[in-house]
Amino acid sequence: MSVKALQQRDVPCLMVASIFTPIQGGSATVYANLCRHAPDGSMVALATRRHYESGEEIPGWREHDLRCGFPVYRVDLLRPQVMPPPANKLVSLWRHLTIDIPLKFQIVSQVWSLIRKHDIRVICIGELASMAWLALLFRRLLGTRMVLYVHGEEITQRLNLGSFGRRRAAHLKAADAVVAVSRFTEQALVEQMGVSRDKICLIENGVDTQRFSPGPDDPELRERFGLVGRKLVVTVGRLVPRKGFDKTIAAWSGVCAEHPDAHLLIVGDGPQRAELQAMADASGVADRITFAGSVDDATLLAAYRSASLFVMPNRTMPDGDTEGFGLVFLEANACGRAVVGGRAGGAVEAVSDGVSGLLVDGENVDEIGRAIGRILGDDAFRSLLEEGALRHAQANSWGRRVTIFQNLCRSLQKGEKNV
Repeated sequence: MSVKALQQRDVPCLMVASIFTPIQGGSATVYANLCRHAPDGSMVALATRRHYESGEEIPGWREHDLRCGFPVYRVDLLRPQVMPPPANKLVSLWRHLTIDIPLKFQIVSQVWSLIRKHDIRVICIGELASMAWLALLFRRLLGTRMVLYVHGEEITQRLNLGSFGRRRAAHLKAADAVVAVSRFTEQALVEQMGVSRDKICLIENGVDTQRFSPGPDDPELRERFGLVGRKLVVTVGRLVPRKGFDKTIAAWSGVCAEHPDAHLLIVGDGPQRAELQAMADASGVADRITFAGSVDDATLLAAYRSASLFVMPNRTMPDGDTEGFGLVFLEANACGRAVVGGRAGGAVEAVSDGVSGLLVDGENVDEIGRAIGRILGDDAFRSLLEEGALRHAQANSWGRRVTIFQNLCRSLQKGEKNV
């Protein structure tokens, strides 16, 4: 899609997402930045007070909403909490009647109120499978336009059998526009889901260079996690297989043999946590690996700034699960840090190989270890990559991305086919 000149009036858009800041993660950060950097009054967010997986309250959501700079409205959940599969059809029906339907009524009531209050013209959904029904309903009722924001893994995973896959394809077909966060995701939408290129708007993920910037090593962080005197390698993300944390841990004993002062700091949490901890305990270098868990924004920034290198050797899993882009690479780059990423999915667009970092085969432990060792062991090469990293991040700030999204909303409101 081509980019047209700015029009006079902003078109108010409602962003709907279960995964939203202060939850950490690429998609949550993307949605928040679209709202934060947009013109005043043009973006409103609807998010949750609780995690849909655990049901626990999201820490810090009240403080976040007070200082984020844009309107955020919260409901308990936007989709039913994750539960074990129903034992039979009767249990399934009971859940549908007592949980699913009341929750949908609550959400519809909230969105109706927001549309009236903020004159919403576009509803953007960050939950392809579970929330697209909402935008479709209000398009039929009130004529609001429907945008689906797609990162990649939600369509590349081979989950297209049965009703889930049919709903996913139907929602993409029904949308007025589909945002793809990378050319990889754009291609997957066309080839795997049959979405017309004319309907797709490419908005590659950007980085907030005001929030993420170079800064001093943080002694408080080092003291807190026992990292004083260590050469720090940081990895950040949800602890799931496609991120390659397991391969990094497998390579770590070799890295430590070459660099005895190296220390791996793993920031984030997720379903693979226990497995990764067991791997670290059995690695022979468990004292050189620290799991920080989920951290606040200040600690995350301190980790990037204190690192000698950022590593996340992502890979494509057998079921097709892969990294749609990899925003963490740009965050590390914006802090002046070189990165090691996997040659898979959209990461090949997030990492400029040989300029902002190195791309490796995320399945190859030896190659991962060699890339880490090469950067840690060659100060001149690392400095060269760090200079390239800053240039790469600055060329991918959020300003341009937000303009593209705002133009998309304007064009949909005017009934145009392209932006």
